[in-house]
Amino acid sequence: MLGERGTVMQFVGDSVMAVFGAPEPQADHADRALRAAQSLQGAQLELNRRWGSAGLPIFELGIGLSTGLVAAALIGSDERAEYSLVGDAVNLAQRLQQFASRGETVLSEATYAALSHSLPAERIGPAQVKGRKEPVTAFRVPAPQPGR
Repeated sequence: MLGERGTVMQFVGDSVMAVFGAPEPQADHADRALRAAQSLQGAQLELNRRWGSAGLPIFELGIGLSTGLVAAALIGSDERAEYSLVGDAVNLAQRLQQFASRGETVLSEATYAALSHSLPAERIGPAQVKGRKEPVTAFRVPAPQPGR
């Protein structure tokens, strides 16, 4: 994340929320987020190789990426506040993650369109997601293959 100038916002259970393009705008936020996701997926392959040879259960990582306007602010009270993000793009990223199987990354239509290069991906949808009246279209990027 940090290598692509992403900011880790929070950890909740087995989920991580990170942001690209805030607090400082990044014209190439979608490319940065995708490279960070691909780096995480590559690290997952190596971790699973080591854990598998040690007889440990494998780690299953699915990633959802969404592009859009969010409110980024200190949220809380005088006693306890944290920098956080709220907005539809945050919710959609979490919903898209649910479409990602182990090793896959699912991009919102806006994120896919914001990439600076074309990318082989499977079109998903239109699919209904919780919290949305209208179905969404997304794009599934295949899991990296060992040795690639």
